[in-house]
Amino acid sequence: MVNQQVLNNFKIFCIIIFTICITLILFCPTNSPLASGKMYEPKGNKKIYGKPKQLTRQQKIQQGIIILDKMTLCRLKKRVKTKSGQEVCIYEGGNKTFQMVVEYSCPRSFQCKYEPNSKEPNIDSVIDSLNEIKD
Repeated sequence: MVNQQVLNNFKIFCIIIFTICITLILFCPTNSPLASGKMYEPKGNKKIYGKPKQLTRQQKIQQGIIILDKMTLCRLKKRVKTKSGQEVCIYEGGNKTFQMVVEYSCPRSFQCKYEPNSKEPNIDSVIDSLNEIKD
């Protein structure tokens, strides 16, 4: 009976010591001056260590280093065939953006550079010059 009571007291003592140790470990500050070690500080005002990393193209675009042209959807407005079988196509986009293309077959639409309020190209002079080249 005495041995049982001593054993119970010992268990309670161990539990109390264990909880005190755990609370000390959890709540003790760990930023002591001895734990930090020696920090390297360069001479002068240099703050860059080594070479800076090169930016990707997408990062340069997002930071504004590379400025992309604004694009708009240009749709076929007029198509005229020449004697040589080529087609002279005029496309119109947003805010009167005009684009002229000479091809063998004109697509219905494509992405062109946004140039608002540009003049519509003269298709007749281009066709005349292309017809004169073939003759």
